[in-house]
Amino acid sequence: MPITRRQLLAVAAALATVPVGLGGVGWSWWGQAADVPLRHLSASEVAFFDALAEAIFPPGGTPALSGREAHVCRYIDAVLAGMAETQRDFFRLGLHALDALAWEQAGAALPDLAADPARGPEAVAEVLRGWLVSTDGNLRGLAQSLHIFVGMAFLAHPDVSPVIADQFGCGFGLSTGSTFVGHDAW
Repeated sequence: MPITRRQLLAVAAALATVPVGLGGVGWSWWGQAADVPLRHLSASEVAFFDALAEAIFPPGGTPALSGREAHVCRYIDAVLAGMAETQRDFFRLGLHALDALAWEQAGAALPDLAADPARGPEAVAEVLRGWLVSTDGNLRGLAQSLHIFVGMAFLAHPDVSPVIADQFGCGFGLSTGSTFVGHDAW
């Protein structure tokens, strides 16, 4: 399904609240190839999700699996497979807009912040906290949505769901034959 003029104008209006330096975001993601074996997310989008997941679920704890190690991008790529093309395009555009906004706010893209030994995942977490409490409803909503996506992906991981199963009376995590979208991605 192609993006209509009306949809493009709606996205442009939503992005109008972001700083002027982000004008090239709309073209930064267009046509990026998927990072094999993924079907939809590019290498830069995988790096974005790895940095975000590591900030939300740092190493240590039980189970001893960090967000990056859980490969949440595989789950998210599987979820994207179930979306219409226009939804996937807007989702990916939002990722690139946030990454460009990180440049504006912290001087580096999220993956670069996470990889910087002096700053690390805590710097990414600080940027994310700012987005989650932003007075800009569009920014806050997008950040909350991505936070939820990452949380769902992490909790559905086969090494995590059995560990947290006793927290859920519905039986989440108890089944060995999960039907979660993307469960087979691991």
